[in-house]
Amino acid sequence: MMTIEECRNNIGRIVTYIPFQGCDKSLLETGVITSVNDKNVFVRYGSDINSKATRPEDLTLWVI
Repeated sequence: MMTIEECRNNIGRIVTYIPFQGCDKSLLETGVITSVNDKNVFVRYGSDINSKATRPEDLTLWVI
């Protein structure tokens, strides 16, 4: 679970989209934060060309 500010500070980093707590692992998606506005985080998932608007609270930052 991230905030808009955390996402803004981590543009270019890998995140995991978690649609709801306890969901099946097959529903998780991995992508890269490409931009952030005042409400949404734009994430390019997998081999997609375009980014998708995502709620920041549905994202978790990868820690390597």
